[in-house]
Amino acid sequence: MEGIMKVLILYTLRSMKNNKRTTLASMMAVLIASTLLCSLCSLFYNQTAWQRDVEIYEGGDWHAEVGGYITKEGLEQIDNNLNIRRTMVKGPFLSVKLPEESRLPYLMLRDADKDYWECMAEKNVITEGRVPAKPGEIAVSKSFFDSNPGFVLGDSLTLPVGHRMVQGEITDAGIRQEGELFSETGEKNFTIVGKLDLTTPTTTPGYYAMGYLDREELDPADELVVYVQVNRIKETYRVMPQLMEQLGFETNEYGSYENHFRYHGRLLSLYFVFPPAEGFSADMLERYSTLFLYAALVVLVAAAFILIIHSAFAMSAGSRIKQLGLFRSVGASPGQIRASVLFEGIAVSILPIAAGIMLGCLFSVLSMRVYTGILGDLLYFPMHLRFPPGIILGAVFISLTAVLVSAAIPASRMARLTPVDAIRMQTDAAGKKRRKKGRFPVLRKRHSMAGSHFGIEGILGAASQKAHKKAFRAGLAALTMCFVMISGFFCMITVNDLVTKRNESTNHYNIQMRYSLTSQPEKEMMEQIFQIPAVKEGTWYYRTKTSLWLDAGAQSEEFTEKGGFGAVDPNRFSVLEREGSYRIRANIIGLEDSFFKEYCRSLGENPADYYGQDTPRAIMVSNVSYYPNVLNNPEKHGQEYQMLNLEAGTALTLEERLRDSDNTDYRFPVIVGTKASQRPVLDYYADDYSIQLYVPMEVYQYIVSGFLPERAAEYYQIRGLALTAPEEDLSTAEQIREISGGYLAEEDFLIRSRMEEERDSAVAGRAMEAVINLTGGLLSLIGISNALSAAVGSLRLRRREFAVLRSVGMDEGQLKKMLLLEGLRMAAAPILTGLPIIFLLCIFFMRITGISAAALLPAFPWLKVLANMGLVMAAVGIAYLLAFMSIRKESIADAVRDETV
Repeated sequence: MEGIMKVLILYTLRSMKNNKRTTLASMMAVLIASTLLCSLCSLFYNQTAWQRDVEIYEGGDWHAEVGGYITKEGLEQIDNNLNIRRTMVKGPFLSVKLPEESRLPYLMLRDADKDYWECMAEKNVITEGRVPAKPGEIAVSKSFFDSNPGFVLGDSLTLPVGHRMVQGEITDAGIRQEGELFSETGEKNFTIVGKLDLTTPTTTPGYYAMGYLDREELDPADELVVYVQVNRIKETYRVMPQLMEQLGFETNEYGSYENHFRYHGRLLSLYFVFPPAEGFSADMLERYSTLFLYAALVVLVAAAFILIIHSAFAMSAGSRIKQLGLFRSVGASPGQIRASVLFEGIAVSILPIAAGIMLGCLFSVLSMRVYTGILGDLLYFPMHLRFPPGIILGAVFISLTAVLVSAAIPASRMARLTPVDAIRMQTDAAGKKRRKKGRFPVLRKRHSMAGSHFGIEGILGAASQKAHKKAFRAGLAALTMCFVMISGFFCMITVNDLVTKRNESTNHYNIQMRYSLTSQPEKEMMEQIFQIPAVKEGTWYYRTKTSLWLDAGAQSEEFTEKGGFGAVDPNRFSVLEREGSYRIRANIIGLEDSFFKEYCRSLGENPADYYGQDTPRAIMVSNVSYYPNVLNNPEKHGQEYQMLNLEAGTALTLEERLRDSDNTDYRFPVIVGTKASQRPVLDYYADDYSIQLYVPMEVYQYIVSGFLPERAAEYYQIRGLALTAPEEDLSTAEQIREISGGYLAEEDFLIRSRMEEERDSAVAGRAMEAVINLTGGLLSLIGISNALSAAVGSLRLRRREFAVLRSVGMDEGQLKKMLLLEGLRMAAAPILTGLPIIFLLCIFFMRITGISAAALLPAFPWLKVLANMGLVMAAVGIAYLLAFMSIRKESIADAVRDETV
């Protein structure tokens, strides 16, 4: 038996050498497919690695923040936990008193240990100098040097240290408050060694600074903030709750920890670590869309790879079926026949896979250069291509697996053939299929129709296409897959662009402003902004959160039918149930006077009823969306119904306390002046089961005057909106920045412009489209090469058939017509199969995004899809043209001679 196997291997090698075209076709198919697989694996890895690098650079290399209120004893417990690999520690804030001539009176100093400086992001924002390496060395925010040009790096100074106190409470990191005192505890020597590219809003009376923390010098009472890295990152979501329980922390009424515990969810997801309770949802699909996209691509390409290689190997095995039958007749076992075919598959794949890996790496480099070249300065973090051994080995493994699966199909079929069947070249005998006459009368009807329209050539073409459809099945399937994938890409991009435009169109204003303040803004600044000639309309408003307790009787009938507050997921929305009552959010929105009066008149209300009242009156909107779980669709969010049945005149008791742990008991009444279903145009849609209470700005300021002073930065944050013509968007945004910069520090405001966002997203879209075009080109190359291989190989095996037709009088024109009709039928197959799939994909995209067919049809990438269809048809046409040219040159005698024996 070993001798037979040796002979089979030698025969296989000789057959590969003699049938160079078939061998080269197989090798080319493996080369192209392995190139694409390697490039996809590489691009996916590098895209994910780049996102990880960015996340670590900007947010630090930590898996979870244990939070604050950790003492030295708690830190020791964390360090001794076997599941924790590393801890990074920040100490408590310390106020450093600056000289009198400083614009701000303090340095807000926070020390960090060696591990923190090595792993966290602050080291990356040091623009000059270095990180502190020993106690007394500090790095200070750049705004300190801008405001105090007398200080430079390397300066050593001795300054008073202590704490900012308000009514006996330490507020070192808080905003500026009336009655604030500095409690000095001593003096310290400092050396400035670094400049931080950080700023602090002027609502805080100090410059941010960081120093070096020596763990040995920690006081047992110091409250620390601890970040951790877990030994096995995949166990982070299991380990951390156990650690928090060990430290004695409990969750609050909303299931979260009060000490600011959090996971580094973004980084964990980039390591493919997800919360255990998170099931598949639209939210998950959106957040991890890149991961799903690349995984789907690898699976689809591997499937196309299998089809391609299977087609090539099936042709090769079919071309030597008689010889394999002879080997069976002299004692070769089915296993040896199978091994012979598999050996051929491995033999023809070794070099192409190796070359494909190298070409895949080159293709990745080309794609990345195109992508980064188009993005230019928008790519704020450098991308470095890496080709780790794991990715290369993974691509090799997937390629070899696909080769073995592809070769195993014809190998099993060859092994099942009996010697007699093999010698007769009846490859379907293993399946024991019998031809039944008259089984398909419809086909005879189709043949007669083909004959009536196209003559004998039409009948022969239809019959030939039916008889040899198996030879083209893999090639057509690969072409169909490529057609669907490339067209599907462009459809997906089109739908994504439509979603972006739809979401932007729901916003009335094109410029948004936000100012971080602790008191009312400068009136002159607000007036100057809205005196810009390009500003057609605009407004200002405040917004703050309070809470409200309601019983089930306050629910509207429709809301009750949908389950009411009891059906709301408390893990997603701030709805708390206690003893039959529910605590929900109540947002108080303070509107500019003219805007509020206009809103009142639109509702038929008298604006005067909301001014000068002993008890504040508000316009209440208690709408809730019909689609609270739909993401990224303001149109659906805006489809609302009434959540509460409260009527005008109802007195509401609101609380400043949002959580049980909030250190406030402030309650105040608000009377519902009217219940409205229409919101004012603020481009703000609350879909969190909260109510909105709209009041004049002066009433808002009266209400928040009783709030905790340390929350002033929250409730005095003012927002602005402006509407301009599209062509004046960019210039107006710059003018607003200039005016705002004349009154406030740069860190105190943020201006967003629609055209700025569109400009940046358009560049990113062009870069992504370029990469997709490159990938699509490679996919098309796979399909075209497979179609060429299948068509040329199949038509060469039919030389005798064509020779017989020519011998009975078929001239060159008739043969050309027959092949043309047959080719048209073959070319139409992947298009007719792919179009319904693309149609279903579009329906799927429309369903998950809410885009209508009326919106999609005008924007549909018709030209790109038609061009793709043309490429598919051209691939099949070229294959038949080459086959025709080969047949025309060959003599009838040479074609009839059987060369396979």
